[in-house]
Amino acid sequence: MAQPIYVPVLKGKEGEFAALEVLKNDVRQTLMPLIEVPAVPYDYVNERPARSLDEHVSGIAARVKKAWHNAPFYLDLPWFGSEETLTDGRVAIEQVLADCRSSDLHAVPVISRRNSSDYLDAAGRHATRHHRPKEISGACLRLTVEDFEEDVDLVEEVNKLSRNLNLSDLSLLDLVLDLEDLGTDDGKAVLIARSVFSMIPMKDKWRRIILVGTSFPEDLRDVEASDTTKLPRREWTLWKTLQKRLNTLPRRDLVFGDYGIANPTQKELDPRVMLMSANIRYTTPQNWLILKGRNVRQYGFEQFFELCKELVEMEDYRGPDFSWGDLYISDCAAGITGPGNATTWRKVGTNHHITLVAKQLANSIHGS
Repeated sequence: MAQPIYVPVLKGKEGEFAALEVLKNDVRQTLMPLIEVPAVPYDYVNERPARSLDEHVSGIAARVKKAWHNAPFYLDLPWFGSEETLTDGRVAIEQVLADCRSSDLHAVPVISRRNSSDYLDAAGRHATRHHRPKEISGACLRLTVEDFEEDVDLVEEVNKLSRNLNLSDLSLLDLVLDLEDLGTDDGKAVLIARSVFSMIPMKDKWRRIILVGTSFPEDLRDVEASDTTKLPRREWTLWKTLQKRLNTLPRRDLVFGDYGIANPTQKELDPRVMLMSANIRYTTPQNWLILKGRNVRQYGFEQFFELCKELVEMEDYRGPDFSWGDLYISDCAAGITGPGNATTWRKVGTNHHITLVAKQLANSIHGS
């Protein structure tokens, strides 16, 4: 399995899958996405889940296959409780992993300290199978800051989880250090990251260690409408700060990860009362540019034509050849395509973001 330089954590929704599907090959080869299967959507009109859990997970492997082909990816189902099972009593990850195997997908299951024994058993059975001759997929342990609290014996926890997976060799386990939402204090984020680094058990034995975090807000309610706002990419600032003192890193080959153009929180609102504003989330080397219009229910998606015209005139716009997302923005500004919908613009923004971050990381490695 090739070593990625970038692990974007993406919600397994259509906009994110579509963004992966149209990545350029040179970008695809540098990353290994972590795909989170979202919770079953809710039908607010009929006050019940919109579909059964069986129906919800049935098409995931096929969608990943179309978007990511046979390249390795991490698979996590963090939004399902132990009481949520398929009609035959199995946990959902067991079916999704089985579908991945039958589709010849290279899925690496993600586990945490909060998973049920059934979840861990299913992940362990998959992790010890050979995806290709002489290549075992292994698994990935995802830890958050609260997992590093003083009352947690991480050495014992890691040993227990590896036994549950039947993986005694940590070289078959990846470690994700998920700082989640970094907040607005850059100095505090650095202190937390370095504190977490100091407590990682068996640092040199993991297959790879990945640092993930984001500062993208839960929503854009604090961003003024009919305006362009810059939001700092604090996870990139954190990464660059940490790289200045290599002796404080757990390993020199630490991998960067983020949440794309989204916040870690899963937030579902009643569409009957939700007023979504037209917005473009455009990543720059240090910031996100947020071009925000007014609510689409009243003013329509046609607002995106004008937002795109504004963006292509800005110094930060990378040009139509930079990524599929940038070409779409250029064509929308010219009235050739668009205006699209919310899923379209998640695809556009995510595709541009992944491309830019992958190039940033590649340039920093080659320049070091």
